[in-house]
Amino acid sequence: MKTITLFTFILLISIKGFSQVDPNLNIVIKRGLTMIDSAKTEQGFQMAADYFESIAAKEQKEWFPCYYAAFCQLQAGLSGNQGSEIKDLLYDRAQGFIEKADLLSPDNSEIYALKGYILFSKMLLAPQSRARTLTPLSTKLIIKAIALNKNNPRARLLLGINTFYTPEAYSGGKSEAKPLFQLAKTKFAKQRNAGINPSWGAPLCNTMLQEIN
Repeated sequence: MKTITLFTFILLISIKGFSQVDPNLNIVIKRGLTMIDSAKTEQGFQMAADYFESIAAKEQKEWFPCYYAAFCQLQAGLSGNQGSEIKDLLYDRAQGFIEKADLLSPDNSEIYALKGYILFSKMLLAPQSRARTLTPLSTKLIIKAIALNKNNPRARLLLGINTFYTPEAYSGGKSEAKPLFQLAKTKFAKQRNAGINPSWGAPLCNTMLQEIN
């Protein structure tokens, strides 16, 4: 009788522990994507980042949690009014998670695109000291993302952003960026239901085109 009671107790503990982790990763990721969609501030993106980081700690063979943890840390920096030091720290956290995602899913166009985005964001914090090294590296990563998937609209968008903020003397500026944003817009229009795959970027693309026009 004691043996049965002990077995039942262990079973109940196991079930309780298992119920805390949703067995369907898609459902768990989609919950986090809903958090991203509703996030408007640094705090909102940080909450989503914490959520994905907790998933990444449990699902150590899946690249999606690390990817979205990186994306949320990046957005927390981009959307907040923190000083450069805090933003730099958030971007470093983003870089750490995207490197983990890269190990889990090598040669992934989405991962390379986000890598480039993070580096370019770091560059913008101190362009005078970082542009010479980080801008070419960021562009190289984004071009690699396009080579891996020519239909990736986020990679096209980010190449446009890099070009937009590059001085005209170095083949950048609005006129050079405009066709890149237009191409990205056509790619976004053809983007199908992505499920838990990355699908962000279309509103940003439209904003950049409006700024040029």
